[in-house]
Parts: sequence; structure tokens; C-alpha cells
Amino acid sequence: MISNLTRNLILKNTISKNLLFKQNGLLRKSIQSTFTRYPLTNYSARSFYSDSQATIVPLLPTLLFSLPLCVPYFLTLRMIAAKTLSPQIRTKITYSLGSALLTIPTIFLFTSDVAPNTYRKRFMLLWPWEERKLINKANECVENVLGTEEIIPENDNRSKLVNHILDRIWESNNNKINSDLKKPVIYLINNDDILDGVSYPCSAITLTTSWLRLVDYNEDLLAAVLSHEIAHILQNHASEFYGLSFTFKALTQLHDMFYDFLSLLPGFNKVNWIRPLIYLQKHSQTLEKEADLLGQELMANAGYDPANAINLWELMCNISSSQIPDESHHDDGHGVRHSSESSHPSKEQRVKYLTDNLINVQNIYFNTINDNNNNFKSFKNDLGLRRLELTIWAIFGNKSQ
Repeated sequence: MISNLTRNLILKNTISKNLLFKQNGLLRKSIQSTFTRYPLTNYSARSFYSDSQATIVPLLPTLLFSLPLCVPYFLTLRMIAAKTLSPQIRTKITYSLGSALLTIPTIFLFTSDVAPNTYRKRFMLLWPWEERKLINKANECVENVLGTEEIIPENDNRSKLVNHILDRIWESNNNKINSDLKKPVIYLINNDDILDGVSYPCSAITLTTSWLRLVDYNEDLLAAVLSHEIAHILQNHASEFYGLSFTFKALTQLHDMFYDFLSLLPGFNKVNWIRPLIYLQKHSQTLEKEADLLGQELMANAGYDPANAINLWELMCNISSSQIPDESHHDDGHGVRHSSESSHPSKEQRVKYLTDNLINVQNIYFNTINDNNNNFKSFKNDLGLRRLELTIWAIFGNKSQ
């Protein structure tokens, strides 16, 4: 009896590219109903994530955490001073306490920043040397991945395909790239069962071969995957999110320490404290949406039809959203990684806002095509033999089982 994985693989490999797409780039409704009827449930899918942060201790959130711990000692010192010191010295102590408490919010004002390309206002809570530490930790994380996963060699046509797409996107978007930012390196992981794509602050991207199989090695759809990851790197989302997440961890620690005291206050309850964590999840969704929309623009500048970003997520809507086991999402040296759908926009939401944004980037795409006389080089090496190999394996590979 043929397994679900075999059935799905045969189905996907026997649908021709001409049947799968219309000229306008949108999926045929009949094919959508086919995928709904035979969902690709055997793919363990995690929504694109992106920024992997390494474990460091940022200065500003640490001060935010440490200073309130000193307040009881300051108050005790003030009470002792009221009995033993002169009024002038007591006044100086009071002013010192007030100045210390005002220091942190004042410093936070200097962390205000504007995101490149999208001009979104944000807080960057990591100092430059802390960002360098983050990059070093991310390098260690990538080295760990290279040591534990099977990496597809560079001379493999699959690696050549993803690197061709990367080169085309990167070279076509020079005006959006910080001069200090180096070109990302892509490591293709040999894993046909888990959909996973991660971008690191050290300008590295890991991608599983499952993505290539899912899109049937279609260059335009892979461009939608990679442009999303590249957008995370361009926007420095890793540093931004890590600073905020560490800050909320500090606030949570303070809450846990002072909860018994705060519970005595009228109107206070533990449910209210969930709101900052909800904000953190909403902020993660904001970063994902920004990467999606900027990724569409990167595609258009590189001569890839941005409508294919919509096609990709329409395809994703027909795939099971089962998550990678939670233990793969720990926040030590491997970084903080979202293991919950609440940290990402839903697939349906992504289809909607990508469709709404299409009118903004379609003109960029047409202008790019006209300016280059449609001379963009497509990947020449045919992967048809690879698809045939997978199809044969799907038909005959499980007969012995």
C-alpha cells in the first residue's frame, strides 16, 4: 500500500508546470481543490523564520532589571539618613535616587532608530559592540549546524540553483543594501521532510531541500523564499528582536520577584501581565510582515514576478502547519526561535497583504523587465533528472517496506 508521502510526491511530480500556473501567476482553482483534497500532510512545516539570535547579555535591559532591585536599599538608606544625616545630605541622596531612576528611560530615548528601506520607527537596544557579539554567537550557531547536518555540496545543481537566485537578488538591490553588510552565504541542508528556513545576523541562511521539492524546483517560487530571508538580514531584525525579547524577559523576572507585593495593589491581577508578552508576539508578526513585503520588492527589482510570493503562500495554505519539536527552539546559543503560530501572521493573512501590496510592486517589476530588455539569466542546469529520481523513488522505494 502506497503511503501518504508517496501519494503526495507522485501527485506533485505529475502535475506539470503549465497546469499549476496561469499566465497571471495565480494558482488554478482546480489545482487548489486538488491540494485541498490531497493535502501534503507529511511535511513538518514551520512558518518562515528568520532571525536566529545568540545568547548575550545586553547592557540596557540589564540596567532596567538591576536598578529596581536597588530601590529598597536606596529607601532604607534614605530612612537611616533621616535620623543621622543633615537635611542637605538627605536632599542630595534623594536627588541621586531620582536621577538614577530617570537614567534608564532617558538612555532608552537614544535607542530610537528608523528601519532601513521601510522607515519604520523602532528601538535598537543593542550597542554596536553587543551586535558584534551577537554576530560572533551566530557564527558559532552556524558552525554547529554545519557539524550536525548534512550540507549539500556547492557543485550540486540544487546548491547552484539557490546561489544563482541569491546572486541575482543581491546584485539587483544594491541601493537597498548597507555598504557594511556582506553578501549572505546559503547552506542547503539535505532534509526532505521538514520545511525550514533560517537567516542569521552573521549573513548566513540555512534552507532545507524540502523547500525545493515543495515548489518543484521552480526558480520564481524559490526566489520568494530566499527574498524573505534576505529581507530579514537587510533589516537587521535579529538585533532588534533580541534586544526587545531580553527586555521583556527582564520585566518578567521583575514581575515574578515583586508579584506578592504587587498583588496587594487594587486592580492588579496576573492576567494583565500577559499583555507585554502579547506585544512581543505582535512585534514578531510585524517583523515577519515587513520581511514579506520587502521581499516582494526585492523580487521585483531582480526581475522575478512578485505575484509568485502570493503563489507560494497559497501553496503553503494547503500544507499542514505542524511544528518542529519545541526542543529545537531553545534560546541558548542556537538563538531565540519562534515555535508558535502566534509569532507569525497566519498563512491566509500573508496571502491577503501580499495581494494588497502587489499593485505597489508590480510596476517596479515591469520597469525592471523593460529596463533590462527581459535579459535576466535563468538557471540553465535542468533538474528534471532529480525530479525523475524522486518520482521513481516514490513509486518503487517503499515496495520493500
